[in-house]
Amino acid sequence: MTRVVGVRWRDADPVSYASAGNFTLPLNSHVVVQLEKSQELARVCREATELVACQPDSEPSVRVVRKATAGDLGRLQQNRESEQNTFKIARAKARELNIPMKIVDAHYAFDRSRMVVTFGAEGRVDFRPLIRALSSATGGRVELRQVGDRDVAKLAGGMGRCGSDLCCIRWMDKFESISVRMAKEQSLPISAEGLAGACGRLRCCLRFEYEQYRQINRALPKVGELVGTPSGSATVIVGHRLKETISVRYRDDRILELPLAEVTRNQPSKN
Repeated sequence: MTRVVGVRWRDADPVSYASAGNFTLPLNSHVVVQLEKSQELARVCREATELVACQPDSEPSVRVVRKATAGDLGRLQQNRESEQNTFKIARAKARELNIPMKIVDAHYAFDRSRMVVTFGAEGRVDFRPLIRALSSATGGRVELRQVGDRDVAKLAGGMGRCGSDLCCIRWMDKFESISVRMAKEQSLPISAEGLAGACGRLRCCLRFEYEQYRQINRALPKVGELVGTPSGSATVIVGHRLKETISVRYRDDRILELPLAEVTRNQPSKN
């Protein structure tokens, strides 16, 4: 039965699975893997296991060629230097050719068979002149890949409104759908400036606590609703989402804050 190992190219990339063969591959060790078009150097992020437990649908198309050697790590460093050089050339050539794009990344395949330059742009652009210019400048095969706004921010880097590195750089390995409804559920001000992240799209963190807010909002009685309490019936005047409590007013104008567990909501009569 095929053994597979989970690998990542970068820390926040999705996990890919590769045939592990008979190699012993500890966590965080580096391996050279064979892809369809090239070889890459990756880091082991999940220990080898049987295919049934990891990928029941089909065998992985990626396979481990060998454990990375000191020479492999040295080549990786050389590739990184070449990437930086190509990145600068690509930006300069894009400006020179007046192509409306933002170059955000240049990646050299580990076996140096191709250079992939990633960019963002509004709509489709004709980048064929840039490919010719880069191929001439680098003397190798160059591919261009267009990505969306969120991927541009992930590759370009930056800080969020919270003051920390963007979540998509540190740990998010995929983008989920975000909607304005998530902000409304959390009673956040609805404004383009307030809800937008570094990518210009709705912030990914709007999803992080959305389900919790949705559940507590369903449990909270509405303002003005008559509820039962240990001291008798009272009218809800404020709902405290984070504390999961409500403030109620009694007929004698007493105001108390009570946990939801002590409150009974009146059930609508069934006809």
